[in-house]
Amino acid sequence: MNITPAPPVSSRMYTPADYKVPNRVTEPDGTLFLSGLQHLAIKYGPLTEYLLAAPCGSVMLEDMDELRAAGNGVWKACSQTKQAIDVVVWDASKPEPTEHLSLPMERIGITTEVKALVEAIHAETEKSWSGLSSDLKLVHQGLAESRAGSKDSYFATMVFINGEIRPLGYNVLNNILKVAATQPQFDLQHLVVLYKVFASTPAEFVGYTGANFLWSTYQKIETLIHECVQGNSNEQEAREVFLAMISAFAKYVNLLNADNLHSFPWRHTVEYPIALDGASGKNGSGSSR
Repeated sequence: MNITPAPPVSSRMYTPADYKVPNRVTEPDGTLFLSGLQHLAIKYGPLTEYLLAAPCGSVMLEDMDELRAAGNGVWKACSQTKQAIDVVVWDASKPEPTEHLSLPMERIGITTEVKALVEAIHAETEKSWSGLSSDLKLVHQGLAESRAGSKDSYFATMVFINGEIRPLGYNVLNNILKVAATQPQFDLQHLVVLYKVFASTPAEFVGYTGANFLWSTYQKIETLIHECVQGNSNEQEAREVFLAMISAFAKYVNLLNADNLHSFPWRHTVEYPIALDGASGKNGSGSSR
């Protein structure tokens, strides 16, 4: 199963792992893996995802039954009940946190207009942190105002909106932050071009399919890029303004990806069994995610 934090903690996206294994499939059940995509994956059964991975811990042997029960419970929540399950990870040498855990803001911006937008994005992210985005609730109920779909069905809309939001967060926004931190040959204007070229089409499309806050936020960022970034003679300040907006936006978009994955009607997976010999679906998913 994957525990997927919404916020891309920028430094963790580009910090190389000290230790990796060539194939996570062969690692023992109970292994925890941490990825640059901000997944904390816990192996609790058969895996098919034979990819390089960075193990960061393991579940104690005496807790394996509880782990498998938790993994199957998460799958049941995703595929049947749609219950949102909060997972809290904390330092076991300290008391278990019981209070509300607020999301951190890595950057706030400098100008008044940018601060206001970053705070608005953060507030929307915080509102949906332990539940579902109000926009995506409507999409996954067939209530998007645009009536996006095919042949009077919104099934394709659920597929397409996830297919656009996931790479927008993981591949576009996260990587702009990564490039800004690790590629000094990319100046501010290069970063702005990356945003405008690669984020514009998916943002507009998912706006049509029902992600209204995402689309309006993209447009507001584009306006502020013109007013507060490209029109700012102080390049250091302009760079901080730009990255503050992208950081907040990335956090929100990655949350929507998690919302989409939770909301998708996974109960239909039984209609499409893997046809190859040896396929295992004992834990609800061949990759135990």
